[in-house]
Amino acid sequence: MSDKLPADLTLKAQLKQLSITKGKLSRQIGQLKKAGEPIDKALIDMKTLSTEIKSIEQGLKALNKQSNKADREPKELFPSHITSPATTSTEHTKVQYLTKEVTNSDLTAWNEYVKKHKASCAYHLLDFKPIVEQSFGHKALYLAAYDHQQHIVGILPLVHTKSRIFGSYMTSIPYFNYGGPLTDNPSVESQLIQHADRLSKTLGASHIEIRETNPRQNTPSKTDKMSMFLALPDSSDTLWSDIGTKARAQIKKGLKNNLVFKTGKHELLKDFYRVFSINMRDLGTPVYSISFFEHILSSKLDTTLAVQYHEGAPVSCAFLIGYKGCLEIPWASTLRSANKLDSNMVLYWNILKFACNNKYLHFDFGRSSKDAPTFKFKKQWGARPSQLHWHYLLPEGEALPNLNPNNPKLKLIIWCWTKLPLFIANALGPFLARSLP
Repeated sequence: MSDKLPADLTLKAQLKQLSITKGKLSRQIGQLKKAGEPIDKALIDMKTLSTEIKSIEQGLKALNKQSNKADREPKELFPSHITSPATTSTEHTKVQYLTKEVTNSDLTAWNEYVKKHKASCAYHLLDFKPIVEQSFGHKALYLAAYDHQQHIVGILPLVHTKSRIFGSYMTSIPYFNYGGPLTDNPSVESQLIQHADRLSKTLGASHIEIRETNPRQNTPSKTDKMSMFLALPDSSDTLWSDIGTKARAQIKKGLKNNLVFKTGKHELLKDFYRVFSINMRDLGTPVYSISFFEHILSSKLDTTLAVQYHEGAPVSCAFLIGYKGCLEIPWASTLRSANKLDSNMVLYWNILKFACNNKYLHFDFGRSSKDAPTFKFKKQWGARPSQLHWHYLLPEGEALPNLNPNNPKLKLIIWCWTKLPLFIANALGPFLARSLP
């Protein structure tokens, strides 16, 4: 991140200083008049100051217009995997590349390719292959394309889910917001997708879901979800100034409730999972097994647990994953009983402070439906939306799958789930959650 202040803050600081100087000069002119001394030079200085102040005010007005434009075109502020298409080359080549499934032993070469690619996200890393396999028992089929020198030139991570309830399908990748093919060559991308399509037919999968941040032509898709991103300033003090009076008032109110915020790893997992599992039950959503989070924490990924306590008991929690200067919050929960404490506001404020203090450049609030309560909650922090594109490879004429809480067939099941005792929900939840994308 640059050591310079944002342009609007620099101009505001100059404007404030000039206004102070103008006030002093105005008082000086009054004193000169009272003493009967010449004021011509002071008047010239006052005119110069006024011109400079007007120029800065116009500059701030122009920046505000740019900011409003950025609200409509927010991608300028987003991490590279949000702003960059999967394929950046327009060159189509007839060269056939070797495409094959990789194993966990290919970790180094795969991850080197991912980390060097400007459009990659954390979920492209091969680290997630054993995490998914060990946590859910699914077969992770990670495809790589190689050139004639055996260098990786493209990848496509896939997970095959087989469920008696929800059927057989493939996802790139499930449980997270991003995935899809990663390459700089359209021909390589096409070959990877064709390979995946043949593989899905061999395995009897009904469809492939590809979770991406850019549109794909002539491919059925869902666009009902958006990610929310915040470009972080250099310091939490600047962030405090940026978030606005309403958010600051809620945070101040919550801070009076003696909430204690902690960050860590495995030592906080039990407290994290208690809050998370209660919240999932209350939402009517099957919870992941605690081993899923344990496997992520045990990997070499940049992970942090955040837990907030009130009177010694955990009431709010979050799981954080960092990658290329962006800190993401894939999971966060606050007990409903802690809403009166404004614990959720304080939790997010503490996490954003943590992100600033650890020099992350962006904060990913995760996905939301546009204009949903969670969308509005994230927007109040200054977060800006980026459209998610979940594409589907389907047999011709097949409808898009409809595994979401708004499906009328699932609403009764969701309501019943909210009434389960926690120990039953936690026992049954992981079995069902493993089959949901």
